[in-house]
Amino acid sequence: MEWPRSPSEAARQRPIRVLLVEDSPLIRKHLVALLEDSEGISVSDEVDTEGAAIAALDSNSFDAAVVDLQLREGSGFGVLQHLKHHYPDLLAVVLTNSNTPAMRARSLALGAHHFLDKSSEFDRVAELLEALR
Repeated sequence: MEWPRSPSEAARQRPIRVLLVEDSPLIRKHLVALLEDSEGISVSDEVDTEGAAIAALDSNSFDAAVVDLQLREGSGFGVLQHLKHHYPDLLAVVLTNSNTPAMRARSLALGAHHFLDKSSEFDRVAELLEALR
């Protein structure tokens, strides 16, 4: 499923604002480095629980969310469900080690636009976000 929205001119002139939902500090560190090295992408917030992700979404403005399925508390599925119901135009990218057909199907049914395997597609996150420009 491809992201349906085309960015406005104003959106192209400002950085893509990303919410990073990941429980591993090491993975977050590598993702932030990867994304901040990409022109026009800004990691606006980093959270490690479902509740913190929902609070961040409801109190800030983002263009995209990179979501792990396994979180410190709650799950990425809850985050995806919240996105689907409240922010359907926000680009949702799942980045997980739980790369099974069932996890992929459930993520896409909950509105994820992309489903990536951390071990083999980590670098694609930046590529997908850069495409928003």
